[in-house]
Amino acid sequence: MARAKVIDFDYYQFIGILRRATDTGKRLEQADAGWAQYIKSHGINEIAASAIARQKFESPAAVIIDEGQETDGLYFYSKNEEACLRLVPLPE
Repeated sequence: MARAKVIDFDYYQFIGILRRATDTGKRLEQADAGWAQYIKSHGINEIAASAIARQKFESPAAVIIDEGQETDGLYFYSKNEEACLRLVPLPE
């Protein structure tokens, strides 16, 4: 698995990215068919990232943005807390 870390991400910037991805059909939810493929192809440790998000937020929602841009990746967010976390790869 690729090494990665979960970082704080600006919630309001994330909302803009999420809207854009939703409008263009590049937003993946956990129930979507492409979710598992994205997780596997990017070597994401979803269990560890989810555990970190659950420590920070009461009930985090997970979403993948896959637009082919620098903002692509796995995000966890909480509407109630207006907060967001992003999984980013660590340099090898």
